[in-house]
Amino acid sequence: MSGGRLSPALFVFAFLLTLLATAPASLLDLCLQYASGGRLVLANAGGTVWDGSAIPALRPRNGPVLALPPLRWEIAVLPLFGGTIRSRLQWGAPPSAPAMDAILSFDRAELHRAQLVLPARIVEEISPMLKPAQFRGQLRMQSEKLIITGRGVEGSATVDWLLAGSALSSVDPLGNYRLALSGAGERIRIGLSTASGKLLLEGQGNWSATRGLEFRGRAQASPENRDDLAELLRNLGPEESPGVHGFHITPRQ
Repeated sequence: MSGGRLSPALFVFAFLLTLLATAPASLLDLCLQYASGGRLVLANAGGTVWDGSAIPALRPRNGPVLALPPLRWEIAVLPLFGGTIRSRLQWGAPPSAPAMDAILSFDRAELHRAQLVLPARIVEEISPMLKPAQFRGQLRMQSEKLIITGRGVEGSATVDWLLAGSALSSVDPLGNYRLALSGAGERIRIGLSTASGKLLLEGQGNWSATRGLEFRGRAQASPENRDDLAELLRNLGPEESPGVHGFHITPRQ
């Protein structure tokens, strides 16, 4: 009789376990939309919560939806019992870069071997002041390790802006540039340098969640492109020395 009484309980447990193991990936889309206020979505989600794929997309404040590279994920089950979500993320179709490990717990998030290619247009979401520039090109981010906690960000990353362009200039591309990012508590330090190009850029700045982006830079044209870039340089900022123009991005108030 005792075995008969246990059978329904075991059946219910097995049913719930099966339901959890086969939970569709679309549930992650619902959770992500709720957590981001509808700004982030997982389009065409397929597979399960534990092993699936989708096309992440960002709904900007204005303008069309911005699709990101296809994403595939695997979430380990056992770490969940210790209060940790450990997942392996693979970007791109077909995947070309090593998988990135993401570890989430109650008080921190860690990214290991992070590599991601994004359209340059996503920069407009960092600072509304940059939106009129309508940036073109690709951003390629790489980082061995980033740690995000309530105290801020630890670690460093590089972002290469490849085949950079802007609606403010008919010269396309303008060049290739590198942003060096370094976590410093609540602030992220930013350094800008030119790898190659017709427009030469350099600068330093900071970004924080509370104040936004603050950046000071200098721009000048390579000698053979001064006439083609004269109007763009005037739009960037005042001439500080012959041929060199300064520009300043201030934090939001």
